[in-house]
Amino acid sequence: MSLARAVAWNSLVQVGGRLFGLVASMTFNAILIRHLGIATFGQFTAASVYVGLFMILGESGLYLVSVRKAMQEPEQRGRILGTALGLRLLWTIFPLGLAFVVAQWIPEQRFPTYQPVVKLTIGILAFNEYIRLLSQFLTAIFRMHLRMDLAVIGEAGSRLVALAGILWVAQSGGGLIAVGLTFTLANAVNLAYAWLVARRLETFRPELHRPLVGALLRESIVVAGVLILSLLRVQVGTLLLSLLRPAEDVGIYGVASKVHEVVITFPGLFIALVYPLLSRLASENADRLRQTFQRTFDVMFLAGVASALEILVLAPQIASILGESRATAPMRVLALSLPAIFLGMSFSHLLLAESRQGLILRFYTLLAMASLASNALLVPHFSYMAVATTSVVMETCVVLCLSTYVAWRRHWRLDLRVLWALPLATATGLVVHAIGSRIVPAAHPSLLASILYVVIAGGGTILLFAGAAWRLGLVDAGFIRSLRGGPPGAPAAENST
Repeated sequence: MSLARAVAWNSLVQVGGRLFGLVASMTFNAILIRHLGIATFGQFTAASVYVGLFMILGESGLYLVSVRKAMQEPEQRGRILGTALGLRLLWTIFPLGLAFVVAQWIPEQRFPTYQPVVKLTIGILAFNEYIRLLSQFLTAIFRMHLRMDLAVIGEAGSRLVALAGILWVAQSGGGLIAVGLTFTLANAVNLAYAWLVARRLETFRPELHRPLVGALLRESIVVAGVLILSLLRVQVGTLLLSLLRPAEDVGIYGVASKVHEVVITFPGLFIALVYPLLSRLASENADRLRQTFQRTFDVMFLAGVASALEILVLAPQIASILGESRATAPMRVLALSLPAIFLGMSFSHLLLAESRQGLILRFYTLLAMASLASNALLVPHFSYMAVATTSVVMETCVVLCLSTYVAWRRHWRLDLRVLWALPLATATGLVVHAIGSRIVPAAHPSLLASILYVVIAGGGTILLFAGAAWRLGLVDAGFIRSLRGGPPGAPAAENST
């Protein structure tokens, strides 16, 4: 199979897997919100965000550094992967353990969201993140071999386990502790599967090869700084919301952010597949690097605009399905940041492939400080709407600054005709809204009516947008044709990227 077909096929498989995951996630979140109540769900959101801040320390950049190094030095791949796994097994314990210890010292009188049960849930979720980080590392093996169909099987299985567990928790009247244990069990199932299957693709074992330990840690420290500051920029608003506002406000924003988090996993899947290729081309072929990045730019922008369009149109019904109509407004505001997030991932991974972590680190430091200051000033007065609006502003700044630097540094002139997707999406949204406003049920539609509207209007919106984009020549025909290649092993007619 050609490289283009392999990347396209793996992207398609992952999208299918994530669509299944999206349905499963919306289902068990809807069950959780109704079972726990919006305030308790807010406590669960607060615990998840808190652990997430320490989780990025556990990741420490090893994933990106080890993937790039393994692709650029194939003769050392087994040793690189084994050493990276050994480092992750040891290093990740400390920051996630620290998360649990520090949480015990948060005064609940001053910050009422952090009750004793929330602090215990933080410990369970920290262990859950340890398991998930190990699974994420093994997923890198599937990506390097372009066999994400195998990874999707494991993820789908873990989602089914989580869904079954949440149903049991709701029926048995379980609380935060039971919910945390359910997600931990689901991720443990995925880890066991990924370990067994990944070992068939690559022969490696956990080890600590001293020369590689030093090399990986030196590079990972800078990448870790980039990831930490990126997460702070994104999550600091939710953390401040949990400290400065009632748990109910955290729950409302948590409903909106859950949808947002699920959507932004899609560009993460695509760019994770392209990143090893960008890493190789950055040191081998500048012309092919530009061509590959142009295609990445087009795909990511179109996907970002389409995702934003879907949420803007369907937000009231999605919020109704999840059980909290007040989440509609922040959900729509967050949707406005999606095109910038999709493109920001593209530009940041291009710079990481070129080993320009230091530049991104300095830039993200400024943005993290700006995000912290803005949220600290606005959250006490405007609650979750301040967090959502600040997120849009910060993500727009990211893509504008990174794209300006890449254009200046590389002297690239990207083809920008894909920007016509913005007015096209606006027109599509107005048409769908005009039609939908005539057929949508009254002010409080039933759950079934909301689900049917999401399926029908969502499908119609994306088909209308995609068809118009195709007619205007905004869709890369080569990328679409490459989807016909089928799974790995199918014969290929062309060998271009």
